[in-house]
Amino acid sequence: YMQYYDFIIDSLSKNPSYVCTRTARQMSVATDSVAYYHYLVLLAKAYMFKSEMDSAKLSMDRAEVFCDGAEPSSLINDLYAEIYNMRGNVCARQGLTDSSVVCFQKAFDYRLKGSNRDMLHDISINLADAFVRTGHYDKGAMWYRKALSYCDSLKIPEEKRFPVYYGLAQVYMELRDFTSCDHYYELAARQYDKMLPFEKHIYLNNRGNSYYFRADYPNALEFFRKSLLLARSYPDMIFEEHLTEMNLGETFLLMNQVDSAAYYLNLCSDFFRSIENQTALYYLDTQLIELALKQNNLSLARKRMSEAIQPDYVEPNMQHIRNRYLQHYFEEVGD
Repeated sequence: YMQYYDFIIDSLSKNPSYVCTRTARQMSVATDSVAYYHYLVLLAKAYMFKSEMDSAKLSMDRAEVFCDGAEPSSLINDLYAEIYNMRGNVCARQGLTDSSVVCFQKAFDYRLKGSNRDMLHDISINLADAFVRTGHYDKGAMWYRKALSYCDSLKIPEEKRFPVYYGLAQVYMELRDFTSCDHYYELAARQYDKMLPFEKHIYLNNRGNSYYFRADYPNALEFFRKSLLLARSYPDMIFEEHLTEMNLGETFLLMNQVDSAAYYLNLCSDFFRSIENQTALYYLDTQLIELALKQNNLSLARKRMSEAIQPDYVEPNMQHIRNRYLQHYFEEVGD
């Protein structure tokens, strides 16, 4: 299985449909049951990259049923780790931040009890990302540092450490320490040509966000446009494409280019409603309220406020942006 994984991994974000076809073929000839379910989890990952979340969940459920009925062993713990790591990724894609933390923590614990510790740095990065999304920046930074420690002990080369660097850049962006933020983005940028497409998207999109939070909208636009061009060059990068469209929409909104803002927000709306990503929908509703205000349509702004979703958890940055636009709304209505 690991030989196949090493062979196919680079294709996951570039061509997940191809990975689905090849992995299904591998499953049909697998003679070892543990290997078969590892292939199934890999299939779930390909489904996630295709934004087919229901298929991803069904695959993970089947793999977990197998683990629950198997004799406990280090190999089964490795498979559990893969399953919970994937569950965490799917939760993150759907904006279920607290659930993603729980899943990644389980993945880490199972990996410690497994036979393959080579992925500990990857799960540490995922856990760090999840803590940052929940606003626990101290825990996020701790897990990024722990990931670097695992990179040292596992002798991971410098050219593969960039996910830690752009993760730490994100922490410093949240803390508005843009000097440290830029330092870590520059470290990550040195390896840009070695990044997979989805990793390039993370770098470009998040670096664009760092300029957004500085109110440097021209530079933010530059990175978001590069991100959109990248995503549109890979047919299965649907999630990344629409996420970037939403960021472009708000950036144009803040630059008072209302028609461009409306265009990009309209492009991404149906997709995020179809996958029920709560964080994205909260963010989108926020932009649509402000868009109505910019269009001098108070009744539409009021309607969108009444229909806006209210998720159980909202990321701190999203809450801050919503409050800023709500202030604008109440100023307009004289309340």
